[in-house]
Amino acid sequence: MRIYRALLHLYPRSFRREYGDDMVALVAAQRRQEGRLRVAARTSLDLATTIPMRHLEARMPRSSTTVAIIGLAAIAIVFAVVGGPFALVVPLAAFALAVTLFRRSRPAIPADGRWWRLLLAGAGMLGLIAVITTFTGELPDGWWYVAMTGLLTSFLLIAAGIVLGIAGRIRPTT
Repeated sequence: MRIYRALLHLYPRSFRREYGDDMVALVAAQRRQEGRLRVAARTSLDLATTIPMRHLEARMPRSSTTVAIIGLAAIAIVFAVVGGPFALVVPLAAFALAVTLFRRSRPAIPADGRWWRLLLAGAGMLGLIAVITTFTGELPDGWWYVAMTGLLTSFLLIAAGIVLGIAGRIRPTT
């Protein structure tokens, strides 16, 4: 639970204030009813998907353009991870389209310097996974899913940090 409470600090402060206590209570209740491994896997996946989205929501107004940008970014990430060498064309085109939509839809996001926290969290998690798997060698049964969820989480945190860092520096054309 201490690790989960620490990971909640990756959420934006306003979200944490409003929902943090409820989230901790929910995970504590789930731990009492289910096994630790099952709750840890589900919680890791939830953190990996919701932390980047909450940061984007905190910095962007809700509009159809914002939804299109987030969708294009998701498509780009999926194609980059799943596809082969020729699949790089789709993420590059999606990124170019997302940047164009973003620049025309709203003023630049102020560079407040918070995006680097996501980068550090993702890099730290990636380093931790590398150290653990180096020392343990082959993972015990059931831990492979936890390691892969952690790996996915670290990549998503790094990607969110990069996207927010770039978005904070884009200047709209007038």
